[in-house]
Amino acid sequence: MRQEFWKELNEARHQGVCKYWENVFPEANVIDFNLLVELNQYIVSVTGQNVLRNDSANISGAHADARIKPFFTEFINNYKRIDTEIDFNSLLFFSFSDSHHSVNLHRDTETVFLIQGYGECVFVAVNDDGSQKDLYRMKTGDAIILPPMYSHKSVPLGPRVTLSLGGLPKQHSH
Repeated sequence: MRQEFWKELNEARHQGVCKYWENVFPEANVIDFNLLVELNQYIVSVTGQNVLRNDSANISGAHADARIKPFFTEFINNYKRIDTEIDFNSLLFFSFSDSHHSVNLHRDTETVFLIQGYGECVFVAVNDDGSQKDLYRMKTGDAIILPPMYSHKSVPLGPRVTLSLGGLPKQHSH
């Protein structure tokens, strides 16, 4: 279905570059606050932890939900592992307003693949030596891939829910 997209994504990963696609996941409108609240309710019933009340900005293990599973499965089936990536993860990042907590500019050891669900968010991406800074305004269905150790930060433009999928290097596996 999205063969060309996955080919481009894997090529960008191989080259170690950031790449952005508009509306490549039009069905991402299911990644919304209903999903977020229902997933949180499940977590509360199992663990007693209410992520939405803990001043958090993400929920892990999102692929347990049937609405996320198709994205996760497509990712696993098309994402070409590099080096020691042995464990796949899924998180929902969320903001309740444009002033809601967002992480500072940071680097992740794994490749970061994001699909924008509900709302809009700007992602700031900075190359290794800081000589290039790019802004990507993501809307529902847009996707971006950031190579490992590529500095980035999300800036919510209002309420938003973003799906993050990744392959963790071996040293991060439990």
